[in-house]
Amino acid sequence: MLIKYLGFCWSKHASSCQRQYPTVIEELCHQFSLADIKESTKKFDEDQIIGTGDFCIVYKGFLQNNGVTDDTVVIKRIRGSGEKELKQFKNEIELLCQLRHPNLITLLGFCVHKDEKIVVYEHMANGSLHDRLYCSDVKKEPLTWKHRLKICIGAAHGLHYLHTGAKRTIFHRDITPYKILLDRNMVAKLADFRLSLKGPHYASKPKPKTISKDGFIGTYGYVAPEISENNTLTEKCDVYSFGVVLLEVVCKDKLKNVEKRQKHPVEENIDPNLKGKIAPECWEVFIDITERCLKFDPDERPAMGEVEVQLELALSLQEEADMRNTCDDYTLLSMTIIN
Repeated sequence: MLIKYLGFCWSKHASSCQRQYPTVIEELCHQFSLADIKESTKKFDEDQIIGTGDFCIVYKGFLQNNGVTDDTVVIKRIRGSGEKELKQFKNEIELLCQLRHPNLITLLGFCVHKDEKIVVYEHMANGSLHDRLYCSDVKKEPLTWKHRLKICIGAAHGLHYLHTGAKRTIFHRDITPYKILLDRNMVAKLADFRLSLKGPHYASKPKPKTISKDGFIGTYGYVAPEISENNTLTEKCDVYSFGVVLLEVVCKDKLKNVEKRQKHPVEENIDPNLKGKIAPECWEVFIDITERCLKFDPDERPAMGEVEVQLELALSLQEEADMRNTCDDYTLLSMTIIN
């Protein structure tokens, strides 16, 4: 259950991670000292950097578990100390410290010290879905079709939980392959909740939420048309973004552009690594739910619960077909144009 307001009361230049936090935060989320963070990253050594962005630097770190073993963690050091950065930092902690699901990234703790704002997460050994789809590392095998389906199912589980699993609907707002991370067992987990918003109570009739106040509309190519048109938001905006991800999983970035989708059949743009690997009965279910996620009218898009069910059915049909067909390639005879 989401707590209505966690009441972050820190000042901009809080001198300790232990100051000015209400008891509920202390109970829900561990607060690391800056000394702990520096030790785990070898004083923010450049060799520990595993990623950078406009708003943060990401380090690989090691924190002691029960004083015995060193656990690998990810440490995100926020760039900037303005009101915008503070708001996004608070937003992610407030959400993640209350959410528990196997398909969401796990927040291990945070630290605030003067201008330092740091978030600590579990380590995701296999990077992002984007990394694996576009991987240039010849040592890594391309993702198989069934691996891709399982990753999509995991991400769908996580997104369904955000929409229905808490007292209030949570809109992720930026579902892309970069935001779907993969652990050592290739389990998919949604990440990056800086810009997520809480919507209406789940049981109530959903109303569009105006989002013009922060100026963020999403990542180009994944944004639902109604956001671009009138800056309103419902859970169906996430569904649309997820539909783009489903298309990218099978075609990479060939049909991310709407105009290309309306002119070129999906089947002619399938990733060469998947040619002959997709059973027709599986494809029929997969492309149908993908097409429905991408409907222009948000009311015509399915809920994430239905997306989950259909993806699981697609995987089941693929597995059944593979048991019957042990040597021949599959042929897809359909030609799907997504309008």
